[in-house]
Amino acid sequence: MITKRKKRPSHLALILLIVVFGLAAYLAYTVRHTHTERGRYGLSDTYLGENLYQSLDLNIAMKARYYSSPLKPVRDLGIKDGLRQQEFKYEVKDDGLTEYGLMVKPLKQPDSGYPVLILLHGYVSPGRYRTDKDYLPDMRFYARHGFMVVKPDLRGQGLSGKSGSPASAYYSMDYNTDVMSLINALKQTPGTNKNDINLWGHSLGAYIALRAAVLSPDIKNTILLAGPVDSLEEMYLTYLPPSDENNPYALSDRADVFAKYGTPAENPPFWRDASPIYFLSNIKGRVQIHVGLQDATVAPKFSADLDAALNKAGVSHQYYIYASGSHSLGPQRDQIYSRSLRILTQPSSGPQA
Repeated sequence: MITKRKKRPSHLALILLIVVFGLAAYLAYTVRHTHTERGRYGLSDTYLGENLYQSLDLNIAMKARYYSSPLKPVRDLGIKDGLRQQEFKYEVKDDGLTEYGLMVKPLKQPDSGYPVLILLHGYVSPGRYRTDKDYLPDMRFYARHGFMVVKPDLRGQGLSGKSGSPASAYYSMDYNTDVMSLINALKQTPGTNKNDINLWGHSLGAYIALRAAVLSPDIKNTILLAGPVDSLEEMYLTYLPPSDENNPYALSDRADVFAKYGTPAENPPFWRDASPIYFLSNIKGRVQIHVGLQDATVAPKFSADLDAALNKAGVSHQYYIYASGSHSLGPQRDQIYSRSLRILTQPSSGPQA
């Protein structure tokens, strides 16, 4: 009796099988990770592997979802004057990063949970920035008035120095991915009031805060100090941020994005779609602007343009001008504290003072 041997797949068949499975996996990846960027300039380009949250086009970025986990204290720095100071960490899951920051809060937690103030600092040279020192008086003021104040060290800075690279705040979405992930983390953190999350930003931090207020429906109030908050086209033509000029990573971000889209001067329609000032109607909460007319770092005109745009968009806001104020607004801090606290402690639907 002759037994027939089963035919084994040929090498060619195996190769074809591998190719088919590989192509199927690639298509599945493409469907999940690819999007089409559409600016108002009428062009459409597909960028494989680029996620929604990475897009400067806010029409696209607003469709992104940002993932994290609850804040976790990693080091207790002690109690002083009834305030607890801690270093914390949180996850920026979209980019696979663990980032850190400083938290100051009162010892007594309200029954409804702590109202939260995310404090976004201005540009400080990475070699001089101190997590436990910079903006600490601001943090302690708001914490004394009941807020859990969290100051994230954005990627590449401070305690997050080994978590990614410092980016451009204006020509990259990296820092906003950090902040949006932090908002998600806070909403999952026990003891926080998920309906009372607020933003406070100075200088570079003010721009990040404005863009986050456009992207997130969870922000109750946004406080902006000395902010470069105009359109990206206007700022490109008149302003080179120190945070970009002195940062090779940020300069690389600028070069890459200009090579991809053209500069704001060359392609105004796309950069309009990338500028928060044209999406103010998306802001769900209130805005408060503070600007010094003697600011030699960021043009006061930027804040004036934002005020006009907020008026046009019908967004509830306040606009305070300090005739002798410089970029730091240091001597004006007490007045800023008083004015900002009034809006921060008002009910969302209440009239503004």
